[in-house]
Amino acid sequence: MNIDPVALLQGSDVMLLFTALGFGLLLGKLNLGGFQLGSTPGVLLAAITLGTWGFDLHVQTESLGFMLFIFCVGIEAGPNFFSNFVQDGVRFISIAVVVVLTALTATSVVAGLLGLDSGLAAGMLAGSLTSTPTLVGAQDAVNQQMAHLGAAERQAIFGQISVGYAITYLIGLLGILLVLRLLPSVLGLDPKDEARKLERARGMTSRRRRNVRTPILRAYRVSEDRERGGVGKSLGEIGLFQRSGLIVERVKRDGELLEPAPDLVIEPGDKVALVGFPINHARSEVDHDAEVYDPDLLEFRIDTADVVVGNPEVLGTPLADLDLETRYGCLIDGVTRAQVELPLSRSLTLNRGDVLRVSGERQRLEKFAGKIGVIEHASDVSDLMTFSFFFLGGLLVAQLGILVGDLRITLGNAGGLLLAGILLGFFRARNPMFGYIPQGAINMLKDLGLNIFMVSVGLAAGADILDALRDSGLAIVLGGVVVMLLPLLAGYLFGVLVLRMNPILLLGALTGAMTSTPALQALNEMSDSAVPALGYAGTYTFANVFLTIGGALIIML
Repeated sequence: MNIDPVALLQGSDVMLLFTALGFGLLLGKLNLGGFQLGSTPGVLLAAITLGTWGFDLHVQTESLGFMLFIFCVGIEAGPNFFSNFVQDGVRFISIAVVVVLTALTATSVVAGLLGLDSGLAAGMLAGSLTSTPTLVGAQDAVNQQMAHLGAAERQAIFGQISVGYAITYLIGLLGILLVLRLLPSVLGLDPKDEARKLERARGMTSRRRRNVRTPILRAYRVSEDRERGGVGKSLGEIGLFQRSGLIVERVKRDGELLEPAPDLVIEPGDKVALVGFPINHARSEVDHDAEVYDPDLLEFRIDTADVVVGNPEVLGTPLADLDLETRYGCLIDGVTRAQVELPLSRSLTLNRGDVLRVSGERQRLEKFAGKIGVIEHASDVSDLMTFSFFFLGGLLVAQLGILVGDLRITLGNAGGLLLAGILLGFFRARNPMFGYIPQGAINMLKDLGLNIFMVSVGLAAGADILDALRDSGLAIVLGGVVVMLLPLLAGYLFGVLVLRMNPILLLGALTGAMTSTPALQALNEMSDSAVPALGYAGTYTFANVFLTIGGALIIML
C-alpha cells in the first residue's frame, strides 16, 4: 500500500494541525549551543515552513485556539487585576502604560513612514513585543470592526498580520534578551549587587539561594543556665523566633502540656517542642545535647498548605504585620503571585489571590487561613460548568456594542472573553473552589489554544511570507527593531528618572510589560536572585490587557 504524506496532510486538517504542533514543539526543545527556541517560536516556524509548501487549514481553527488562550489569560490575570498594589503598585501600572503607549506610537509612526498597511503594522507590533494577546486583539478587530469587507479582503488582512508577526517575532524575542543583557553593562550596573541592595532594604530572602525549606520538629530540655535557657523569663521576653527563627509549639512541665502563651514563664526542667527549618535549628542557641524524645511533644503532624489571600481586611498588609510565627505558630516558605514565585520579604504586601505556602500544626494552620483567606484544596476535578458559562458570557458580552456615527464599536470576542476570564479569576480568588480548575489544566488549555493559534498564523503567513520578505522585508525588520527598542528605553528612563526604582526591579517590570518570560528567566540568572520576578508579576497582568486593546486599536485607527 502506497501512502502519500502530502495527500494525507492536504486531506486532513487534524493531521496537518498536529503535524505542525508535534514538529514545532520538537524544534522548540532542541538545544543549540545552550539556546532553546521555545515552544511558541518552534510551532510558528514549523507552521510557516508547511505554509510555504502550500499547506493550509480548511477550517478556522484559530478561532477556538485564540478564544481558549485569551480566556485563560484572563483567568490568571483576574486575582490581581482589581487589587490595589500598596507597594510599587502605581509604579507597575504606570510602567505598563508607558511601554504600551510608546509601542503604539512607535508602530503608528514607523508604519506611516514606511507605508505599511494596518495589518502589517499590527503584526509588527505583536511580534516585536512577542505579545500573542496583541495578535489576538488585532485579528479579532478585523472580524468585528471590518465585517463590511468581503471575505477575501479580510483574509488578506489576516495574512498581513500573520506575516508581520512571523517576521518580527524572533526580532522581539532575541532583541529583548540582548538589550537586557547589554543595558547593565552599558550603564555600569552590577545586577547581582543591585539585587542584593533591594533584598537587604526589604528583608528579602532570594529563592535562588535558599536551602531546602522543610520545617522539622525537635524537643529540648530547658537548660538551668538562666542566661542560656531563659529560665525565669516569659516566652515573649525570650523572643525565640526573633533570635533564631524557631517557634515554641508545646511546653511540658511535670507531665502536663502547657499552651505556649507569650506570658508563660519558663522554669527549670521544662521541655519545649520547637518547630523550624533545619538551618534555624542548626544556628539556634539551644543546647543540642539536651534534646529529648518525648512522644507527647513530638507526636503531632506538621502540615503544609497553600493559603489563598482573600480577606479584604488583610489586603495591603505587610507579611510582618501578620505576626504569623508568634501569633499562629506557623512558618511561611513562599509567596506566589500571578503564577510567579516572589522573593520572601517581611515588607511584602498582600494582594488578593496571592498564594502563601504555609507550614504548621493543622489547627493553627486552619486558624491562620481563616484570618487571611482560605486553604486551597488540591483536586483533580475541574468545574467545567462554571468554566463554560463564563466562556459563554464572554461571547455574549462580545456581541454588545455602541454606535459612533456609522461605526459600531464592540469589545469583540477577544475583549469579551478577556473580561469574562478576569471576572472568573477574581471570583476564584475570593473562593478558590468556585469554578475550580487545577492550574495544570489551565496551563494546558492556554498552551494548547496558543499553539493551535500559532499553527493557523504560521500557515497563513507561509503562503505570503516570501513575497513579503522580497517586497518589504527590510522595512518590516527595521520597523520591528525600532518598535522593540523604543518601549524598553522609554520604560527604563521613566522608571529611573521619574519613579526612581531599583534597576533590577525595574528591568523585571519591563520584561513583564513586554510580556517576555524568557527575558525574566535571563534576568533571574544575571542577578542570581528572584527580585526581577517581583517587577514582572506587577506589570505582566496589566500589559496583557493593555496590549490586547492595543492590537485592536492599530487595526481600527
